[in-house]
Amino acid sequence: KWQYLESIFVGAEDIRLQLPDEAKKFDAIDKQFINIMKATNLEKNIVTACTTDERFETLSELSDRLDNSQKSLTDYLDTKRNAFPRFFFISADELLSILGSSDPTSIQVHMLKLFDNVKFLHFGRSGRTVVG
Repeated sequence: KWQYLESIFVGAEDIRLQLPDEAKKFDAIDKQFINIMKATNLEKNIVTACTTDERFETLSELSDRLDNSQKSLTDYLDTKRNAFPRFFFISADELLSILGSSDPTSIQVHMLKLFDNVKFLHFGRSGRTVVG
């Protein structure tokens, strides 16, 4: 869960702007998880690394917080799908790639899934206007 959400909240600036509260919550989770992983890397005995400082409880709490972030992200995607129902034809990852990009041509690779018999769009010179 952490790795999937990290690529969304850390790697996609547009998504961070769309979901600023969730991005802040994820930043706190991310920082805590990275600190745990650094401490684990320093400890050579795996049993000690896994049982130190209520590690199980901390990781369980982080998992719950990641679940909440995932749910908020899913709710956000559902609002986008309700605004444009054709988005129901693509996966969450594909929708995130579209929403996370400021380049309108990024929709090209998803055209056949969104619209039957439409393989691609022709964009004008600026790349912002569909001309055919």
